[in-house]
Amino acid sequence: MTTVLLVRHADIELPPHSDDPPLSSAGRERAETLAHVVGAARVTTVFTSSRLRTKQTAEPLVARIGVPPRETPPPAAFAQQVRSGIFGEMIMVVGHSNTVPQMMDALGVPPPLPEIGEREFDNLFVVTVLQPGPASMAHLKYGTPSM
Repeated sequence: MTTVLLVRHADIELPPHSDDPPLSSAGRERAETLAHVVGAARVTTVFTSSRLRTKQTAEPLVARIGVPPRETPPPAAFAQQVRSGIFGEMIMVVGHSNTVPQMMDALGVPPPLPEIGEREFDNLFVVTVLQPGPASMAHLKYGTPSM
């Protein structure tokens, strides 16, 4: 069994002022909260996109667990590699509002898949992948310490 933790990057200023915006101060705080929430989960591999906001979201977790981030492969290749077990039993993926559902679909989460709104930065999806078998998903929320 493999568990994949999927989140959209933390908060950015909306509307964004560039194609690759950094995290806002609320986003940096949320990234710290994420590291606190999943830091003891024994994450073996951390994935981000090539975008700054996903890398900044993963930074506190990466610093806490000492595992360098990797760039996420395309969904089908990622799912195949997850099922092969090469990334370990606990994987963290920091993606985007469109790529997180794509990853869930590729991993075999049955529909309906969640839609992540433009202002939603607090979803934590826990996908359990059985070898072989269907995937299941739990949808959690995490906030910032001031929330």
